Amino acid sequence: MTRWLCILFWLASPMALAAEPQVRVETRLSPAAPYLLGSTIRLEIDLLTSTWFTRAPQPAELHLPGALVSTPTGQADKLTVKRDGETYFGLRLTYLISPIAAQNFRIPALTFDLQLGQASAPQQVSSQALSFNAEAAPDAGAQAPAGNLLVAQHVRFSQQIEASATPLKVGDSLTRHLLVEADGAQAMLIAPAEFARIAGLKAYPLSAEVKPLSDGRGSVSGGQRRDSLSYVIEQAGSYQLPAMQVHWWDATAGQRRSTEVPAVQFEAQPNSAYRLPFDLQADLQRLGRGHTIRLSWLHLLIPISLLLLGIVTVLALPRLQQQRQRLEHWQARRHASWLASETYAWRQLQHALRHTPLPLAQLYTWLQHSGDPANLRELSGKLPDAAAQALQQALSARYGAPATLAVPNPALRKALPALRRALRKQAQHKIRAHALHPLNQHPAVKPQR
Repeated sequence: MTRWLCILFWLASPMALAAEPQVRVETRLSPAAPYLLGSTIRLEIDLLTSTWFTRAPQPAELHLPGALVSTPTGQADKLTVKRDGETYFGLRLTYLISPIAAQNFRIPALTFDLQLGQASAPQQVSSQALSFNAEAAPDAGAQAPAGNLLVAQHVRFSQQIEASATPLKVGDSLTRHLLVEADGAQAMLIAPAEFARIAGLKAYPLSAEVKPLSDGRGSVSGGQRRDSLSYVIEQAGSYQLPAMQVHWWDATAGQRRSTEVPAVQFEAQPNSAYRLPFDLQADLQRLGRGHTIRLSWLHLLIPISLLLLGIVTVLALPRLQQQRQRLEHWQARRHASWLASETYAWRQLQHALRHTPLPLAQLYTWLQHSGDPANLRELSGKLPDAAAQALQQALSARYGAPATLAVPNPALRKALPALRRALRKQAQHKIRAHALHPLNQHPAVKPQR
């Protein structure tokens, strides 16, 4: 039994090996050398297999310093070829290379991942490494340096003129379109048109259109560029748009060529109803927004002053708060000094005497602030007889029968002002007695005659 199994495995192994698809990679440069600056070289990579592709291979990135490289688009040329008596099916990926520097270029091997039918796993293949040398075109001429000379197989140069009205008048426009189609060249290498500036015509350039040329089968066969300029007529008269040329190198014939479009002549008639296309004052009036607003220096000075005042206020706010606190402290000290003054104590005593026969608290407070530490007995000796008797009656009423407390004491009220004046004179006398004598009291010296 084991022998039969070994025989079956031995027979099946060649079949399994034969089931894996065959893969070939072919790499070439087209057209053949020599290669000139500004020319377009096609790097063609053919991915061939004996089966089919289950998924299109993704193009590998190619970077060549000194050259413009266009990566293949999403479409590829389908191939059916015979190699060594076997039929292969494949795809052709085309890279467009345009050297812009005279040097030797080396194209490295590019790697591709292939997913094939009847394959047990994805396969990875690489292209062949190539190299080429780029040089300037001979006899490029002074009008078009070699680095800027368009290299193509064939160039078509045409123009189209569009007039906004017939006949043309002042205010009308004339648009000139120039189209350059170059076979075997990249569109990005076609130089932009240099339109002439003509007095009496206002020029308005339009956006250029640059795109590749297709051969109808999904491949790029060249490039085209479309430049446009619109002229607005500002003055009546006769005008001529000059003829224009495109200088290029014929890669097929190996010589320099020029293709041109003829000049364009036209007449412009006067137009009395024409006005400038951009009138700000009229546009504002038509929109219902009145006239242009003009601000004087006075209108600008007011907001600037307010802004400066706000800045100064913000900067001075801490100092203002400090001054306010100082003012509040000064007011508090002044109020406390007033409450401790003799005048305030006197007023409180006078107010109390209107309602009480003898307000002892107010009386002692006033005596203390007046500078006289006398008690009631000593105070009675300083008062006149009538006032002293009134004081004694007030004391009797204060500490006697409660029925007599409701009667005020007008005699004491009349006697206290005289006592106050006496105490003030006594205080002033004490101040003079203890004051220092004036300095340098020498007798006056009489001047000698």
